[in-house]
Amino acid sequence: MSPVADSTSTSDSTVAALRKAITSENVPLARRFRALFSLKHLASQEASPQATAAIEAIAAAFSSPSALLKHELAYCLGQTRNSEAIPFLRAVLEDYSEDSMVRHESAEALGALGDAGSLNIMEKMRDDPNEQTVVRETCEIAIDRINWQLSENSKSEKLKQSDFASIDPAPPAASTSSPSIPQLRAALLDTSKPLLHAR
Repeated sequence: MSPVADSTSTSDSTVAALRKAITSENVPLARRFRALFSLKHLASQEASPQATAAIEAIAAAFSSPSALLKHELAYCLGQTRNSEAIPFLRAVLEDYSEDSMVRHESAEALGALGDAGSLNIMEKMRDDPNEQTVVRETCEIAIDRINWQLSENSKSEKLKQSDFASIDPAPPAASTSSPSIPQLRAALLDTSKPLLHAR
């Protein structure tokens, strides 16, 4: 067997083992979370069959009854920077029988991925008075984030680098001055400002 084939076989078996762990209700949640973050790392690599298999393994765990686990599945898919996660996240967001916490995180993840194809879906949810508040508000932030990402401003605006290498719901602004706590409090409590730009 060639070294390349052997490496591929090893990576395939790694993803398969992680998928088995993350989708098993008999495995303790702590181990399933460890499997999730290992899969997130693999899914975040350059486009490859292994990255695709890792995305599919994470998505397979949406069958779990644990809303906490599914919330983290959606978060991790959004952090992969891998557009192959989009169909799985959309399916969860549009599943009205799903826990609103999981749907909210799916909307946030679509925003993190900058998925312009989800704008129409999220606009309908944002404007639906019967939709859960947490989903409506997250759709609002995700829509604004995607529109900002597609704008010319995003190319010229100076941003602070995330301290945690994460894709945050709102882009962190770089500031030459440090606002005071009262100024930050006033901005946070000002309901006339859009959620994304309450700063």
